[in-house]
Amino acid sequence: MKLIVLFITILSFQTAWTQETMEDFFTNKTQVVLLGLDFSQAKFIGKDGFKNPDGLKNHSIKGWNRFFASEPVKYSLQDAFGLKDKYYYNSINYFIKRNNEVVNTYRNITNEDHTITEEEIAANVATYTTFEKEGLAVSFVVESFNKLTNEAIIYVTFINLPENEIIHIERMVGKPGGGGQLNYWARAVYDIVNQIEKRADEFKKM
Repeated sequence: MKLIVLFITILSFQTAWTQETMEDFFTNKTQVVLLGLDFSQAKFIGKDGFKNPDGLKNHSIKGWNRFFASEPVKYSLQDAFGLKDKYYYNSINYFIKRNNEVVNTYRNITNEDHTITEEEIAANVATYTTFEKEGLAVSFVVESFNKLTNEAIIYVTFINLPENEIIHIERMVGKPGGGGQLNYWARAVYDIVNQIEKRADEFKKM
C-alpha cells in the first residue's frame, strides 16, 4: 500500500513539474522560440488586393517571416516577454520552408469569408516537426489577410515543446498600413506584436 501511495505521489510531482503555463514564457528560465507566421490554414480575402499568386507565395509570404529576423526591434517578442538573449530566439526557416511546400495561393485567394477553429489549429500544430526539442514556442497561425475589411486575423499560439501541446491560443486582429503589399501586411503583424507587449501582464496570468 505504501508503495502505491509513493508511486502516486511521484507521478503527481512529475505531472506538476512538467505542466507548463503562460507564466513560463516570462521567467527567463525556459527557452522561448518564435516560429513565425504559419500560413498553412490561411486565406487571402479580396481578389483585387492579391492579384499575383506567384508573387504572393514566392516573395510576400517569405518576406513577412523574414521581418522577424531582419527587423527584430520591431517584430521580436523578446521585449514583450522580458527575456534575456540566451532565452529567446526566432526560427523562421522552418515556416519559410513549410509554407512554401503546403500553401497554394491560387486556391487560397478568395472573396469568401474564412474561419478556422481552435481544434483545427491544434491538429495543425500537432504536425509541426521543428528542430527544437525542448522549451516553449510561439506560432502566429494566420487565419486571413482580409483586404475587404483591412485586417489580419492571427491566432497567436503558445506551445510546449517537443509535445506540441498548446498552452494558450489568442485570436488577435492587426491593422495593416503602408505602401506595397509586403509592408502593408507586415504592419498588421507589427500591430499584433505591440498588442502582446502592452498586454504582457495579462498574458502572464492566462
